[in-house]
Parts: sequence; structure tokens; C-alpha cells
Amino acid sequence: MVSGMRGKLKSLAVLTVVAAACSSGGTSATTPTSVPATTTSTTAPPTSSTTTTEATTTTVDRLAEIEAIFQDLEERRLRALYDGDREAFRALFANDEYMERSMALFDLVEFAAPPQLGRVEVRSILHEGDDCLAAKVVTAYEGILTDGGTDSKLVVLERVELKWGISFVGEGWACDGPHPLSS
Repeated sequence: MVSGMRGKLKSLAVLTVVAAACSSGGTSATTPTSVPATTTSTTAPPTSSTTTTEATTTTVDRLAEIEAIFQDLEERRLRALYDGDREAFRALFANDEYMERSMALFDLVEFAAPPQLGRVEVRSILHEGDDCLAAKVVTAYEGILTDGGTDSKLVVLERVELKWGISFVGEGWACDGPHPLSS
């Protein structure tokens, strides 16, 4: 009799697990192909944390978005320098003061090959606002510039109308105070 009762309890436990899996949160469950020999728990396994996944995905997507902004500006900057296109170069900047300082270096950049920039990597975001981005950016120039190598720098971008422009490169400013070039 005890043996028969144990068999009924096992069958009831398996049925309870299957029923619980089928009724949890409206998600469909599949019947397992094999039933475990012994069942010690009737609780369903914990559900995965969708919030964490969504937050991580959002963070990764935003980082990729920010890297794409920096990548686009750097590729356009190198192309303008390589082509000697002063107007295209000027169009990359968010403010006149930094643009004028950068124009002084326009004719000094020497290329070893046409610009085919690899990936620009944002190492850390120092500030992220609607109108200003500041980040530590690593860019590889090997084989592109004659004095090429890997360059790590702080880059500040500001939004001008609907597009991003280079505002400052160097240490000492990250969207959180008066612009270092303002009077």
C-alpha cells in the first residue's frame, strides 16, 4: 500500500509541475520528453530578469550609437584632411574658436595611405547630455598617418541644430563648465 501511495504522489507531483508550468504568466510551456525519476520540488524555476536584459541592451545600444557618432566625425575629418577640403573640415566643428585652432594644423597632417579608419572605440563616457557628449576615445591610425599609432584622447562633441560637431579635444573640459576656449 505504501508503495502504491508513493507512485500516486510522484504522479501528482509531476502533474503539479506540468500544470504550474502551463499556467505561469500566460507563457506556453512544452511537456518534457522524459520525466525525472524523482521529483523533490513542485516550484517552477525562477524566471529570467527581463529588466536587466533590457537595461543591458539599452546601454550597449546607446554606447554603439555614441561610438557611431564619433566614428562618423573622425572618418569625415580624415577624409577632409586627405582631400584638402577646407570647407568639409570646417563643417565638422561645433564652435568657431576650436575650428580656427584646428585649421592651423590642417596642412600639417601627412598621410601614409588613403584614410580607411578602423573602429573608433569609446572607452568611457564622461558626460552624456542632449546637447553635449564627452568621452575618452581610442582611435588607431597605423598605416594611415605617417606619425600614426593609437591615440587616446578626451573628445567633446556639441549638438549644433540637429547635428553633432567637434567642440574640444584635450584634457580639462567635459561639458560641465565654461568652455575652455570661451572668453
